[in-house]
Formats: sequence, C-alpha cells, structure tokens
Amino acid sequence: MSGSIPKIILGSITFFLVAIGLFLLFAITMEFLETSCVLCVILGIFVVYSACILPAIDRRVEHSKSGDEDTGNRRYRVKKENGLKIQRRRRYWDLISYLALLTGTFVVVHLVVLLMHELSHSLLAVLLGAKQDPLDIVYGSWIGSHWDENVDYTSLFATGKGTLAATIACAGPFSNILLFIITAWILSIKAMKNHPRIFHCIFWTCIVTFSMVFEYVYTRSFQAHDDFGNITHGLGISPWWIFITGTILGIIALYYIITQLLPTYLAIVIPNNRLLQYTAVSFFSFIIFLFYIGLRITNYPDVPEWWCGVSGIAALFIVPFLASPARGWVKRRMKADFWERNL
Repeated sequence: MSGSIPKIILGSITFFLVAIGLFLLFAITMEFLETSCVLCVILGIFVVYSACILPAIDRRVEHSKSGDEDTGNRRYRVKKENGLKIQRRRRYWDLISYLALLTGTFVVVHLVVLLMHELSHSLLAVLLGAKQDPLDIVYGSWIGSHWDENVDYTSLFATGKGTLAATIACAGPFSNILLFIITAWILSIKAMKNHPRIFHCIFWTCIVTFSMVFEYVYTRSFQAHDDFGNITHGLGISPWWIFITGTILGIIALYYIITQLLPTYLAIVIPNNRLLQYTAVSFFSFIIFLFYIGLRITNYPDVPEWWCGVSGIAALFIVPFLASPARGWVKRRMKADFWERNL
C-alpha cells in the first residue's frame, strides 16, 4: 500500500502537467483564431496533413519498396509487428502526454529566450547611458506579443546618436545568435546523448532562439522599426545587406538543424516510437514555419513580409515530408546516433 502512494502522487502530478500543456495548446490555437482565420485554417489543414496524409504516404512508399519480399517473410513481419504493437489506448496517452510536453516546453522556452532578448537590449542601453533601469522593459503577453526593450530610439536618432542606437539594437539578435551557437555545440557533445531530458530542453531552446533571429532577418529586415530597422537607420546601410547575408546564413543553419540535430533528437529522446517522431517533426515545422515565419502572411499587402510568410507556409508542408522519420537518410542518421549513444 505504501509503495502505491508515490505512484499515485506521481500520476497526479503527471496528469496535472499534461492538463496544463493541453490548455496551453488550446490557448495557442485560440490566439491563431483571433489573429487570423486564414492562419487557423492553415493550422487545421497542417494537422490533418501531419496526422493522416503524410503517414499514409510514407506507409505506401515503404510497402512499395518491400514488395519484392516473399509471402513467408511478410507474414513473419506482420506477426512480429502485431506481437510488439502497443495498445491503442496507451498510444493515445503517449501522444497526448508528448504534445503537452512539447507545448509546455515551447511556451516556457519562448518566454525565457524572449526575456533574454529584450534584457540584452536594455542592459546594453544602461551600460551605454541610454536608460537607467535594465528591468524597465515592456512585458507583453504570455504568447510573446507586444514585448519591447523600452529604449527611446527616436531621441537617440534626433540627437545624432545613430551608431549608439544601432549598437543597442544589435544586442538582442546577437544574444540569440550566441545562444544558438552555444546550444548547438552542447547538443553535439557525445555525453549529452546519455541525458534525453536535458537534450530535449536544450534542443528546443536551440530551435526557438534560431527561429526568433531567423524570422527577424528573413521577414523584418525592410521594416523601418524593430531591431534591424534601427540598425540600418543608425548605420546608414541598405537592409539588403542584412537580408541577403542573414538569409544565407540562416538557411545554412536550418540545413544543419534539419540534417543533424533533428534526427539526433528523434534517436535520443523518442527512439523506436514512430508516432511521437512524426509529432516532433511536425511540431518543429509548426514552430519555425508557421508560428514565426508563416505568421507574416497577416502583413498583407506589405512586401516582402507577406511574401516571406507565404514561403514559410510552403516550407510548413515540405519540410515534414523531406525530414519524415520514414525517410532513408533520417533512419540512417538515427541509427548512427542510437549506436553511438550505446557504445
């Protein structure tokens, strides 16, 4: 009886945390609905695509590749798979729990990284004499909107301190870039692969900080305000320099994340669970290409912001197909990481 009490407590805590995660997921969906009906429709189509269409395509492809096997081998394989099949109820609980974990992790990490971004601006402004209190920033909503470093850039430009304003504006993106480099390096350490929970947290921190700065460069380089608008104004340079250079570097970093970090995450955190792997890849695509970049379609008819948003929507559907856990290159990468971890 005494041994069952800790299990009851642990189960209650788990259920409570799952409930919080699901509530946050519902709240994000409602935020999308309030922001734009188009975004909500795209989200709904993406859920159907990720949950039904993509797995069906992958199963058809895998079956076609194994079509040359003899009947005896197929029967053996089916029998073996049926023997190892997880009960449907258990699979649903795993999916719900993991979705709640992903949502909770994302919201917490998103707010922490956003706070770091704004405080980097504010702290440097204090050090350079542009404001008095580093904690005097605009604290926005829990979803991440309406946050601001509360630095009076207009006064700095009016008094001829454009270079100072540009320096302060650089602090936020620089902190994101630095955090991305540090987290990507930590994830590459072999010893880290023995700690899946820590790997999970650092991986999503890496994804969020990358998404935040890449979205800035890709969709907001030409805006008159925001960080890069203040940088180009203060330094008197063309926004094309930031847009082209930042986009190229961002695509290189994105390629590294998709081909190296994402398969490693699947192998370390959720090995041998195709359902959760599909969920992770879809959530990864949702964060980068819809929550951050795709959101810019609401800027219509501003160019190039809404064009960049459209490209994000396209990538939202393309990347999960290319990086599906059923792809041969992803399987090979996961297998290599799995054996490296167990050596």
